[in-house]
Amino acid sequence: SEKAVAVYDKENNRPIGHGPDFVELLGRSGFSFLMGASHPEEMVLRAKALGYRGLALCDVNGLYGVGRGYQAAEKPSVFDADEVAAEARAEAARQNGGTAFRYHVGAELTPFDTSPVTLLPTSKEGYSRLSRLITKVKRPAGKGRLKLSLKELIEDAGFASGELLAIPHPPWNGLHLESLVDAFGDRLYLPVCKDSTWESIRLAREALVFEKRLGPSGLKLFATQRPLFHVPERKPLHDVLTCLLHKTTLHEAKTRLAANSERHLKPLHELQLLYRDRPDLLSRTMEISDRLQFSLKELKYKYPREALPPGTTSAQFIRLLVEKGIQWRYPQGTEARIREQARRQVEHELSLIQELESEDY
Repeated sequence: SEKAVAVYDKENNRPIGHGPDFVELLGRSGFSFLMGASHPEEMVLRAKALGYRGLALCDVNGLYGVGRGYQAAEKPSVFDADEVAAEARAEAARQNGGTAFRYHVGAELTPFDTSPVTLLPTSKEGYSRLSRLITKVKRPAGKGRLKLSLKELIEDAGFASGELLAIPHPPWNGLHLESLVDAFGDRLYLPVCKDSTWESIRLAREALVFEKRLGPSGLKLFATQRPLFHVPERKPLHDVLTCLLHKTTLHEAKTRLAANSERHLKPLHELQLLYRDRPDLLSRTMEISDRLQFSLKELKYKYPREALPPGTTSAQFIRLLVEKGIQWRYPQGTEARIREQARRQVEHELSLIQELESEDY
């Protein structure tokens, strides 16, 4: 395409300017115990340095690493203290035209009767629903496992009013996909990953078949690297972790190990070449990202509401208590000017408390 020519020089095998807009939606960190080989911070900073528009951190069966990923995405971190990282952030901002980096959270759930399904919340209510679901299905299960069926996942998350997006992982079962499409509708997306293996080629072709068959029902494809680590040099570490997971050795692990080191965060021009036949799969990641409006910054501690008179809100009760305090502290004999100054200060403090929603504290 003209856009591809504008950003990549095929003759000299080098990028020109920045690549396509892209958000990696299936990031995994070391908090996917023994199944990821990079810290959340490393995943986020690498995505920023490569000029990605965003990253979704979706660890296996939990939300363990999302806090540290958020710290790296939004605030200074111990992993982000050197000049190289600072320059990477500046370059990413320049490439994105100053657009803020999009950080999303989710979880890759593993039902016992089907392939894993990643759920991504679109709102604060969706995050609450996902958190409750994870708690519910982990309580009766063993460590690192879930007691979750496809039917239960659909009942708890599928028919929610637009609160969660679903991404079923391969290998796919046609009947299961149809059930997911019925439940999630246009909130269901199918991942296409190209990692230079015969299996990924077969799965990509399979995804195209499902797109033609179920696309009219709302099923759409998108591009992902399903990264296991942020840079290819982490492949040896991931191999060792895989051996620990399966209680085997490097010599005996064989096909349990990743076939190559391609499951990492790639530069944008490489992604553009990989998906030159379907550039819409890259742009669809932005479409999905636009639907994910939830941010961890929306979460804050809610103090318990105790000892409130019936029919009184926290804001009304604290104002009543403060008014009594003013009358005690500044009786009628106190100079009027001082009482007025105190009243202005009290109104300022109450408005600040209301803004912070800290009346109950």
